[in-house]
Amino acid sequence: MHHQFFQANPMKLIPLIGALLLSASPTAARDYLYLRCKYSVDMVTTNTKTSKISEDRTIDDRALLKIDFKQKTVLDARSPAALGYMLQNKTMTIIQNIDDDETKLNGVDKIELMPPYSTSGTGTAIFKSKNETRTYSYEGSCEEIDASVFDEALRK
Repeated sequence: MHHQFFQANPMKLIPLIGALLLSASPTAARDYLYLRCKYSVDMVTTNTKTSKISEDRTIDDRALLKIDFKQKTVLDARSPAALGYMLQNKTMTIIQNIDDDETKLNGVDKIELMPPYSTSGTGTAIFKSKNETRTYSYEGSCEEIDASVFDEALRK
């Protein structure tokens, strides 16, 4: 006995299959995504006591990232620990809120998880012992890399 699904016109199934493929999250395809990102970062450093700007500059930065879709974390090869993220409409959002004895950091970073993997972010860091506040904003792009490139950077 054949199920009705198999008796349907195959041409009617093509849009359904396409919709299923387009709605699949990145996790359906794989567990990890490795990216090499290049950023242009605008930074302004201010003395917290005098409000005087001590530095205003733009720097170029690079990062190697490992995105773990199962654990919902992202690890920068230069960082000691991974950060959690939220995923909505193929946009990964990382919210950083740190407040310890030395530093207070509030930042929001975003990465579009579809090529060309654009990225952007803003934030403010207060370095308490230095009486400095640093605000930053950046934009950049990422490209997919092999896991071995990221693993090699971790060993350095």
